[in-house]
Amino acid sequence: WLKPLAQIPLIFPLGLHQCPVRTMALMVRIALGSAIACLASTADSDGGIVLDATRVPTDGQSDTVEGAALPIIIITCVLVGGVWLAKDVPAILQELRHSVEEWAAVHEVTRQVDCRPWGLDKRFTILQDHATTSPAKEATCSWATVPGRKWEFGHTLWNGALVMTKSLIERRHVLAKGMFSEGRSVLELGCGQPLVSMVLLELFAGLGKIVATDGSEEVLLAAEANVTANCGPERNPKFVLAPLFWGRQHDISQVRALNGNNNFDVILGSDVTYAEEFDELVDTIVELSHAETEVWITHEPRQRSVEPLLARLRREFGIVEERELRLAKEETASGATDRKDVTILSWHCTGKVSR
Repeated sequence: WLKPLAQIPLIFPLGLHQCPVRTMALMVRIALGSAIACLASTADSDGGIVLDATRVPTDGQSDTVEGAALPIIIITCVLVGGVWLAKDVPAILQELRHSVEEWAAVHEVTRQVDCRPWGLDKRFTILQDHATTSPAKEATCSWATVPGRKWEFGHTLWNGALVMTKSLIERRHVLAKGMFSEGRSVLELGCGQPLVSMVLLELFAGLGKIVATDGSEEVLLAAEANVTANCGPERNPKFVLAPLFWGRQHDISQVRALNGNNNFDVILGSDVTYAEEFDELVDTIVELSHAETEVWITHEPRQRSVEPLLARLRREFGIVEERELRLAKEETASGATDRKDVTILSWHCTGKVSR
């Protein structure tokens, strides 16, 4: 059974120095392929040596010569490959270190969000791994932190939520006199593990209502546990978690009922613009807003264009202000494993257009 494996071509991986870890993996495969070829050379039942499917008669000294040839080839390949890869060793080690750190960050069960550097004497402990151990029944988005987990993106803190939290804390004195003044109602869309809503509860005690929503019941169960862990079992009755699947009229009516059948003064969404389709999201925002509603969305740029989304927002609101907010690499969702600072787009929408 080893004979077919012996036909694996032992091709030196030229031109792959830009990806040193893959190059190193190929060198290991080369060495293993050579070893398999060596084993296969002794596997002929007729007393011959097979090398690349060519029989070499074994009679006396030729057996010794041919038998010693393959180990010499293996050692030569390893030595030549090692010398060639020596210049890439620092890059290989650095890439491996980053890979291990990123894996550890992704698989970390809890995440500590220390708000003290931003001006709030509070540390939130977010459990990110609730109810995500079952395999996904449908495909998750390609950028989910752990592929193959169901609703993984709703159980994870994203940079959009962190930058909104940071901005809320740093600008709280100004915001308390305007956007989040006393008695105003706030709706958070796609809250996930509702860090933003919990921070609102800490910062703006005079708010009339805070309704944090998500389209996944499993995510809301995890959110409930995180709110209890961080805010205590006796939660402020002004803070409510509720299901809201964008575009679903029953959910929209239920959420509106939580606010006394009134639309909301402020609507927040942190990193809720990840999907190609955004019409149901914007439809929900429009249905739950009134003429004076302020909408604040944060978005981490990815590969696709956001121009169609911005065009739709500008049709629905008279003013759409765009700002760039920045997270230092140690503040990001991946912590120190991020290799650079992250820029987040922020859109502030006001002046709902009447139809």
